[in-house]
Amino acid sequence: MKIVCCLSLALVSIVLMPGPASAQYGYARECAETVANQLNISTLDVNAQLGPFTPNETRIVLWRSRRGGDRNGFCEFNTATGELVRSEAGEYTGPVDESRGFTQRSMEYGGPAPETAVNAPRVKVDTSGKGDYNGPDGSFRITRGWVDTKAPQTTVALSGEHHFKINFYGYITQQNGSREFTMQINGSDHGDATGTATFRLNDDRNEVEYISVTGRLNGRDFNGNFRR
Repeated sequence: MKIVCCLSLALVSIVLMPGPASAQYGYARECAETVANQLNISTLDVNAQLGPFTPNETRIVLWRSRRGGDRNGFCEFNTATGELVRSEAGEYTGPVDESRGFTQRSMEYGGPAPETAVNAPRVKVDTSGKGDYNGPDGSFRITRGWVDTKAPQTTVALSGEHHFKINFYGYITQQNGSREFTMQINGSDHGDATGTATFRLNDDRNEVEYISVTGRLNGRDFNGNFRR
């Protein structure tokens, strides 16, 4: 009798233990609830679906809302702890790991690429150098520039003193020669952003020669430059 009882309890425990799949779908539910609270609407008005994994081991959940002014955005979860890292309006346009579940569907939330989009070389490079950045968060001396054209949208990043770093995302819409490209900014990891980012690669395309960014971030002007 004791053996049967113990086996029964073990089977119940196995059934009740959440597996990886249920945890993943729990992300979508938690994202919908978080966004609904932020927008002060019903969770029924938020459509949240699993998006891609990112290189830093987080999982993206993409959401849309009709009652929140047709807003859309993403929630980011730490896959190690299951905790919600952040939830923001605006499409997710950061780097993704295509080998771990990225699908065309997750790109649809960001809308199609502009008809004038340019196919830049598929590179992911950075370079040390010097420059300056001025924006809503303050002014910083820049010591590194980074470009990633391998993701669905291009990422241009500047980093420097006091651990400052900002990523801009968008599509490349102009090409000048074989090594200089201009990107139309449609988002950032510091908030809503629009503007342009122009960057130039060296002859081997394994280093960044310079980056220039200008536009508006969260309703305020920003500009920055970097040179190797």
